[in-house]
Amino acid sequence: MIGTDKVYNNQLGKRWVLTIGVFLIVQLIFIAIDGTLLEPNINDSGNLFARIARWILDLKLFTKWIAPYSFPFFNLVTTVHVIAILIQAIHDIIQRGFENRKKRD
Repeated sequence: MIGTDKVYNNQLGKRWVLTIGVFLIVQLIFIAIDGTLLEPNINDSGNLFARIARWILDLKLFTKWIAPYSFPFFNLVTTVHVIAILIQAIHDIIQRGFENRKKRD
């Protein structure tokens, strides 16, 4: 059983290094692009998806409250990424707690 714990810990560590690494790389790209001419141009044609996307990006949440970047799309992506990381962290903590409880029993 000790061997499987070590393999699980290695996989868990690799997954977290990859997750944090991707997050940091994306943030560096956003920092480099934010406020320059390289910002993507979101096409606001008259279709429903574009109107919904524009409505979401124009929410006060992404323009005033969570605004590390001047481009709202970057704020949205950062927020979604942080929420995904937090969900994964909570999942790993709960899973770890159940495994430790199972070992003691």
